[in-house]
Amino acid sequence: MDFVKFITFMLLSLEPSYGDKETWEERTERMTVIARAIDDASSKATCSDAYAIASCEKTWKGSKKDLAILLVTKGYWESRFAKNVHEGKCKAKECDAILVNGSVRHKARSPWQIQRTLLVSKDEYGQMNSSTKESTTMSANVAARYLVLGMNTCHTIKGAIAKYGGAGCNWSGADHRYTFFKSLSSKSQEDLAKSAEKQKAVLEKRLAYLSSLKDKK
Repeated sequence: MDFVKFITFMLLSLEPSYGDKETWEERTERMTVIARAIDDASSKATCSDAYAIASCEKTWKGSKKDLAILLVTKGYWESRFAKNVHEGKCKAKECDAILVNGSVRHKARSPWQIQRTLLVSKDEYGQMNSSTKESTTMSANVAARYLVLGMNTCHTIKGAIAKYGGAGCNWSGADHRYTFFKSLSSKSQEDLAKSAEKQKAVLEKRLAYLSSLKDKK
């Protein structure tokens, strides 16, 4: 199994966001877009695969796999990879919403919930507003940039998670996320495939229930 398929299975093994009503085929296609974005970001940061070229500057000191799984971890904890958030259609209380002159404005964008800061250019922030390949890849690379900063500052995976959240290196809120990361890291391809099948059944049951409600109207 190649790396993109491995990450796709990992994404599919996670419980869909409660509001997601996409078919399993649609979900698989969307998770593949995210997996390819994660592959690009983790390859670029480690100067591996397509980025194994002389001009590449390695920024992530650990393995590509660790960074990729960390991107899965952060995306899931930040947004559950919810379809509406991925598409830039945040609900009123999502995506760090604030009221500006009576209108709701969402400060955070993409599955990784990235805000406009000194680490994010205006053009990058402007592009992180849809589920397209280009937007998702941009978002994954910016998220990786934050994790690289956290790792270089704190020198541990847990510290990188904490720093990503805007805290210090020893933020207690990072504990559960780190445990989640470790759990994903320990799973085999077979484990992920089995979990993905379970999540497929969950999503199909959800869609069948919603369909039955429509039929009763």
